[in-house]
Amino acid sequence: MTPSSAKFVTAAAVARSPAFDLDARPERWKPEAPFELLDLRPGRVLLLGAPPGAGKTTLVLQAVAGTLANHPNLRAVIGNVEVAPGALLEKLLSRLARVTLDAIQDRQLLADERRRVESALTEHATLFERIAFLEAPFALRNLAEAMLAFGARLCVVDYAQRFTTGDDDDRSKLDALMSQVRKLANAGACVVLVSSVARQKSKNGSSTYAGLGMASFRGSSELEFGADAAYILHAAKDGIALLECVKARFGSPRDIPLRFDSPTQTFRAGEPLDTFDAAPEPPPRKGNR
Repeated sequence: MTPSSAKFVTAAAVARSPAFDLDARPERWKPEAPFELLDLRPGRVLLLGAPPGAGKTTLVLQAVAGTLANHPNLRAVIGNVEVAPGALLEKLLSRLARVTLDAIQDRQLLADERRRVESALTEHATLFERIAFLEAPFALRNLAEAMLAFGARLCVVDYAQRFTTGDDDDRSKLDALMSQVRKLANAGACVVLVSSVARQKSKNGSSTYAGLGMASFRGSSELEFGADAAYILHAAKDGIALLECVKARFGSPRDIPLRFDSPTQTFRAGEPLDTFDAAPEPPPRKGNR
């Protein structure tokens, strides 16, 4: 019989390996409130989708900054194709200084607001030293090299449809992108992948962002299959939002109710009943039996 080149490992060998030591707790990075349920750890790929303007970038920035605040030795690289580093920093400062984003962007700060912004820059200086913003070209290879040079183990791809996988690769090749994202995770990184979503057909045939779910991520089923956890951010009126978990490979799906303060770019914990619609059905018309 010709020897096989197939590679495999037995369950018994895995049980004896150091990776299965029951006395060694696996590394996990805990975000600050209200995102404590997000499973951020080495080897994980988290996928986040939402309609335009729902707050995807703001949510990811807050979750990453909160995670780094809880883990002083952790560093992150944020690759955002559409928002410049200065604008990303302004979003962070708006929340940390409790000053409206408009005031910071327009540099129209009252004396007290200026003091709060300057205080936030000083107070969180060590945090800002551990956040790096990727510059063009926005390719997975460039992101991986930046992480290596910066010593980062947490990264953000914002967003998947605008990243490339390397030289001469088309943006639409999301299958190749996810393959490289998985390699990055297997090397010990945690990857937060932001995706656009596709409109859905309503009952009357119009296009809408209502009813988004697992199949709504735009462009490739590989996004759905390759992620360990997937979330849809539903933004409602009056600042009420829901981060719906539509996939949880390693546990039970758990949604995160949120409330969003747009002026200061801040997500806070919501109430489970915030998005519950208990409106009664309309009464039957006269003459109906």
